[in-house]
Amino acid sequence: LVGSEMCIRDRYKGLSFRKERRSTPNLPMKIITRDFGEQEIEEDKIITFPEGIIGFENVKRYALLSPLGDGVFPMWLQAVDSKEPCFVVYDPMVIYSDYRFVISDEEQKLLNINEDSPYRCLAVAIVPEDYKKTTINLRCPIIINTNERRAAQVILTEHYEFKAPVYEEV
Repeated sequence: LVGSEMCIRDRYKGLSFRKERRSTPNLPMKIITRDFGEQEIEEDKIITFPEGIIGFENVKRYALLSPLGDGVFPMWLQAVDSKEPCFVVYDPMVIYSDYRFVISDEEQKLLNINEDSPYRCLAVAIVPEDYKKTTINLRCPIIINTNERRAAQVILTEHYEFKAPVYEEV
């Protein structure tokens, strides 16, 4: 046995064990945006839309840009692989505290979420020249599974407005 061990050791002499693969650090990537020129984003911040966004079904990868500060709205939902499309978005639950909705089992499956999953809801805005007349689409929100960065634009059965005002007239 000692001789056998010696042979095996000699046979592997000079070889080293394969090192454990370590994931590469999350390097920033550069994208060209519609409104802010070249920006850096981290790859793990990319949001994937398996079915795209209504009207842009072929565009699957987006980044959520927050030029006014983290978590400050409005934000921009920018395509990663091209300048367009780019959407100005708001959190409708901040603007309309009573905003509630139900998504179908099929949509839950697409997003890989259930009632306990963390998610973010965004509403696409239309921003006219007079920004005080900005409206958001409450009928077709964008739902993001924040754990998996997987998203979909859904069409709600609830009777919400397509053009709900963001700002109150004073």
